[in-house]
Amino acid sequence: MRDDGGKATTARRVFVVGGTGPTGVPLVDAFLRDGDEVAIYDTGTHEAVFAGAVEHLHGDPRDAENIARTLGEREWEIAVCTSGRLRALATALAGRVRRLVGITGQPVYRGANQPTPAGRIPLPVPEFAERQRDAANDTARVAEGEDQLSEQHGRRDFEAVVVCYPGIFGPRVPLAHEWAVVKRVLDGRPFMLLPHDGMAYFQRAYAEDAAHLVHLAATRPEAAGEAFNCGDERVLSARHVAEIVVETLGSEMELVGVPAPLCRGVYPLAEKSNMVLDTSKTRSLLGYRDPVLVEEATRRTARWLAEHPPAEGDLSPGATGRFDYEREERILAAWRSALARAEAALGEGARTP
Repeated sequence: MRDDGGKATTARRVFVVGGTGPTGVPLVDAFLRDGDEVAIYDTGTHEAVFAGAVEHLHGDPRDAENIARTLGEREWEIAVCTSGRLRALATALAGRVRRLVGITGQPVYRGANQPTPAGRIPLPVPEFAERQRDAANDTARVAEGEDQLSEQHGRRDFEAVVVCYPGIFGPRVPLAHEWAVVKRVLDGRPFMLLPHDGMAYFQRAYAEDAAHLVHLAATRPEAAGEAFNCGDERVLSARHVAEIVVETLGSEMELVGVPAPLCRGVYPLAEKSNMVLDTSKTRSLLGYRDPVLVEEATRRTARWLAEHPPAEGDLSPGATGRFDYEREERILAAWRSALARAEAALGEGARTP
């Protein structure tokens, strides 16, 4: 029950799996602001500070036996699975929640993870796009999890909602593509190489914005039985992201475009194929708008990373890349030498960056 101001008139019981993650904290805080009673279920590895009292259930949300022991016979109005094994959680929660929101990710779409120039997926990608059900990795199991939620919704085990995440960015995100730029600024680098001149457009979502969408998916009646793509309403190029970071941190670091085969691993965000998710349904059905616009979100992320340099073990190398500055010096020298030779051969009209 809710009053005209959007606040809950009776506290709902809410269960969040993975509530200490980058999107989990702002999501839990949103429920607390509604006056809800929130329990979170996580491994206890990373604790967090919330806006109010939260019940902590520690365990392994990827293990079916641990899930059964941890949940016992408890029931909730809303469950949100931001992490853990979705199929096992959904099985355990059947008939024990009114609505279950399952979080998946954009790699579930067939062709979504091909690096440039192999990417061929038509853009923007709608929620009904083909899934990678035959993948040899966890992606196939994610597709199976979405299928299971749909089946359980049909059986009325609960109202099922799927939210498909893109690349999440913001505080405490292990896949911090922006760190590739921030670290070079902090290290006083005079230049940074941009694969493909940074012209990749890859869908991102600021953690606070993604949490807002999940909160809508968990609480709006219109969301029942639906799947929603999550993402910033506008998509920046990898170069634009780097430019915002450099400007925000007051640096004059030069951004130099270089063919990706020459500088693999320097700035992984720029090596991705273009990937834009169709997020129109979030706006038309749920009235979603970004609480924090993507440019400001990128500035906040840059400042946070600069003020809280992450430990190496807290980041995914696949997102942040390598920091081999001697190699980068050699690449730049070789690239500029090749451009100078090309300019001399081609004559007037060829320019060296």
